[in-house]
Amino acid sequence: MPAKDCDVCSFTENLKFPILVTDKWTVDLGNNQAYLGRAFVTLRTHKPSLSELSKEEWQDFEEVVRKLEKAYKKAFVAEPLNWGCFMNNAYRSLPGNPHVHWHIFPRYKTAPIFEGITFADPLYGEFYDDHAELIVSDEILNKIAIVLKANIH
Repeated sequence: MPAKDCDVCSFTENLKFPILVTDKWTVDLGNNQAYLGRAFVTLRTHKPSLSELSKEEWQDFEEVVRKLEKAYKKAFVAEPLNWGCFMNNAYRSLPGNPHVHWHIFPRYKTAPIFEGITFADPLYGEFYDDHAELIVSDEILNKIAIVLKANIH
């Protein structure tokens, strides 16, 4: 059940370009594709911290990680696939209302070109650029989702 005033809960109910949905998690792309395939892995149940995840949720997350890392490597030659669990925005107003979710930042030694767009990664081997922005159209997001879904096994 969605939590009141949780932006993340509403996000999981309105997936735009899902690439994987399990009983416990959703994986959806966002329009900022500064890193080709950048996505969000979101717990489908509102829980505020990693310590509250059940054994089943962790096991399902492990499978999600395995599938996504293989799919990104095969589809776009992404390596590594960086994962971050940042819930700071939930505390912009108090009391905070965090919801467990992960950010995926695929990294590329050689800039991939997809649908005529170059996805440069000038900081490869360093921490990702949290200010990098490359907004793509829904049409491009749909094509990215199709390629990733085709490589999830």
